[in-house]
Amino acid sequence: MARHLDLRAACEAFVSVAERESFTAGAIGAGVTQSVASRRIAALEAHLGARLFERTSRRVVLTEFGRGVLPSAVKLVDAALELSEDAERSHRLPVTVGVPHAFGQAAAATIAAAAAGRSMTVEFVPGLPAEREAAFAAGRTSLSIDPVAPDRARWATALGVGVAGPSLAEGDFFVTELRPRRGIRSLVRIWLQPEDDVPHVRDRLERVRNGAGLAPAQLRTAPSLITAMSAALGGDVVLCTSAEAGAFGLRWRALGDLRLVRGYAIAARERELGSRFLEVAGARVAELLQSDAVAGSESLALPTPSGTRAD
Repeated sequence: MARHLDLRAACEAFVSVAERESFTAGAIGAGVTQSVASRRIAALEAHLGARLFERTSRRVVLTEFGRGVLPSAVKLVDAALELSEDAERSHRLPVTVGVPHAFGQAAAATIAAAAAGRSMTVEFVPGLPAEREAAFAAGRTSLSIDPVAPDRARWATALGVGVAGPSLAEGDFFVTELRPRRGIRSLVRIWLQPEDDVPHVRDRLERVRNGAGLAPAQLRTAPSLITAMSAALGGDVVLCTSAEAGAFGLRWRALGDLRLVRGYAIAARERELGSRFLEVAGARVAELLQSDAVAGSESLALPTPSGTRAD
């Protein structure tokens, strides 16, 4: 038995020569020189233990043994071609990435263009945190950029409050500023937008609200970013990033009672796919999320057999 035989290449030469009854034409059909085709067929004959062709002065004729194994060789060549075509189609399948609704579309386009240059199609699927989690768990997205606590974040940005007009004090914002005052019926509320309605943000803010003596109704969650921002424009305050406040014409104030961060990490069903995406996207993911990269973070979450994710 020949060692290091490339069975696929040998069968391609064998089938091409058999179809054309010529080593010269068969070699051209297989995309190799005649000498290479001859060596490959000789190696295949040694591997199979019998001659495949009778060589005459005018043409090449299959032996009885050659006619017997030709159908299997054709199947092998066809299967190898089908495998290559399937692999190419798989490379072209879109890598779907779950992202927040308010993502940087210019950065997304740049990432998609960079990925296309490396035979990778990237599509972004916006959704609320719970929607992104459900889509990833159901296999509808390949990757998901999810909100995480600061100590797990690969990208993060500070949260403060956006306020309209000069009605509140300058400087850092303290929740006690919203404490109900005697004789004033209207309550100023703090609104959470859906992206920040996650335990590591909401639970801490609830504790500070309770400690400051605010009414439970003074901390609300809006169904959308627009709803939250419209409430702030109407006199309430909204938890948001500095960039979001600026985009809606609000003044941004840092939090004085506590430090809250909107942090993200990427969940990947396959570590190799996640790593490929991060390699292609590079620093543009921070622009996509309108956040900053966290120095030294390598957070890439993978699903465990139970379906949950772990770093």
